[in-house]
Parts: sequence; structure tokens; C-alpha cells
Amino acid sequence: MSAQIPALVRDSGIPFDLFIQALTEQLDKAQASMAIKARIGKLPLTFAVKEVSLDLRAFVQMVDEDVFLRPAGPGETEASTIKLALTTITKPMIEENAVDYKAEDPKFSLREAMGDRISEDDQRRLERIGVRTVTQLNELKESAGTDVIARLSRMPVNRLQQALMNASAPRVTRVERNGNGAAGQRVHLSTPSLRGGRLPLVRAAGQAVPVVESAEGGIVLAPLASQLGCEAELDFGDGEVARVELCEGHLGQWSTP
Repeated sequence: MSAQIPALVRDSGIPFDLFIQALTEQLDKAQASMAIKARIGKLPLTFAVKEVSLDLRAFVQMVDEDVFLRPAGPGETEASTIKLALTTITKPMIEENAVDYKAEDPKFSLREAMGDRISEDDQRRLERIGVRTVTQLNELKESAGTDVIARLSRMPVNRLQQALMNASAPRVTRVERNGNGAAGQRVHLSTPSLRGGRLPLVRAAGQAVPVVESAEGGIVLAPLASQLGCEAELDFGDGEVARVELCEGHLGQWSTP
């Protein structure tokens, strides 16, 4: 039997989160089975799983920044004792406390938006402090500052500054094509570095692109049909120049004028 167990599992055990998931999945199955039995048998009274308590003797270790548990075997007296207590919660409680992965378009997750401009290691470091999207990274920068993010994520400051600069580049959040010629074309951009009262100079395909709306953190462009899909240059002044393709979901890059 032990020969069929992968070497990593034999030596390191299983990831802690997988252990919890497997345990709760089996409890869910037991609960579902009892519910079916009660409905079919029309039982006036049955049983339910309310709380489960476990004292698990296991060795705890880190493997690639994940916590692994390996149950103690006979004679292994140096294992730790892990006390687990599971209780029941309702669906609204789960939804209230769980991460909302639909809060932002998946095109603007750190990996999708920044591609190879952020390493998997840096992405994991940011995710550990709750940062999973470009918007969250920019919001945390505004509220906490670079030093706090670097300290919490344990990222080198130079790599964090590079990630923040990439994340603050303009990105196209929506493209509207209303079929009314030039008047119907609208390109919505998120521009985290833009402050109220500042209008960038925008050019694409050798011509100016009108900025029809501007607010702190965003602008709306009215490009010609021939400019859609072209790379646009946004000059924010003070040497801040970015380039972004006028296509939905594209994240721009900073460049020198």
C-alpha cells in the first residue's frame, strides 16, 4: 500500500488545505445522505453533524511555501498535536466571509493583466496579503504605501516598485461601438495615476484622440473607427508617458517620451 503513495506524500504528507477540504467534503456527503434518507423515508426525526473535534498527531513542515501535514507513525513521539474543531455555518456566512473572485473582470487579475511582468513567486507573495487583482494592488498602494506592502508581502522593494508601476499603467476596461460613426465610439480607460484636473494628451494612428470624460482614476476617449485597435500614446505630463492598445482588456506600459 505504501508503495502506491507518491514519494512527496510519504515524506511530507499532504497540504493542510487539502486535508481540510477532504474532511469537509466527506462531512458534506454524510449530511446530504442523511437529508435524502429523511426526505425519502419521511422521517419526523433524524440526526445531523453539528460539530467535529479532532486531536491529530502530525509533523508540520513547509514545502514550497505551503504547509504540509504528515501523520505520526508508531514510535514517533516528537510529533506535534494539532487540535481541530469544525462547526456548522450557513451559506450567507460563507458568502460574507469568502473572497469574491467575481469582483473584477478576470482579464485584470495579476497574472492575466501583467503576464510575464510579474513572477509567480511575487504573485503568490501578494496573494498571501489578499491582493489578487490590479485594482486591489493600486488601492493598497494608495491606502498603505509601498513600504507597508513590501513589509507585509516580504517582496524586495525594487521588485514591488516595478510591479506597482506596471499595475498603474492605463488599461482599457470597456469599448463601446454604438454604430453611429465617430460619435458612437467610446473607449473607457482606468488610469490610476491620473488625478482630478489633469487631462492627458492622447494620440493614436498619427492623430489626436479626444478625451470626452475625465475623473480621478479614469478617462473616456472618443477615437475614430480607424484608431480602434491601434496603439495610443498618453502623455500625462511631467515625463509620464504610457502606451496602450485601444482594445478591451489591454494593459498599457510606461515609456519615455
